[in-house]
Amino acid sequence: MKTLIVCYSKFGNTRRVAEAMAEAMGRAGEVRVVGIEQLIAGDWEGVDLVVVGSPTHAFSIPAAVRSALAKQPRGILAGKSVAAFDTTVRKWPFRRLRASPKLLRRLCRLGGTPIAEPETFFVAMHGAPAAGGTDLLEADQIDRARQWAAKLLNPSGGRNE
Repeated sequence: MKTLIVCYSKFGNTRRVAEAMAEAMGRAGEVRVVGIEQLIAGDWEGVDLVVVGSPTHAFSIPAAVRSALAKQPRGILAGKSVAAFDTTVRKWPFRRLRASPKLLRRLCRLGGTPIAEPETFFVAMHGAPAAGGTDLLEADQIDRARQWAAKLLNPSGGRNE
């Protein structure tokens, strides 16, 4: 199985989740992690599974992600399985208003077939990390990312049971 994980990461936390997922999925086949800023049309070719992740910004998908996905041709993900994740703070008062469900809908509009419910990984606080630091992920989130990635590779663990 060939997997493409596309992510947007302002402070590196969403990228760390994507890389942990790639590590777990790499045991089952080829996996590439691509920043959404570097995404090109050829990246979709020959891929079986596409996972897209971003932080939640202003109750939604960041503008850079919306723009990159809007430029993709309709049907580009036809025949491909898709999943989406986001990163956000745990004490988010509007938990329903997060990026991953909206990301998954956009991937479906591009022709993808969802294989799992959207997933959220939690960061410890708002804003930039403390001076010199980069890690805002809560302690167990990397392990959760690996576990979720493993479920994406297992058809009985997804939505289409």
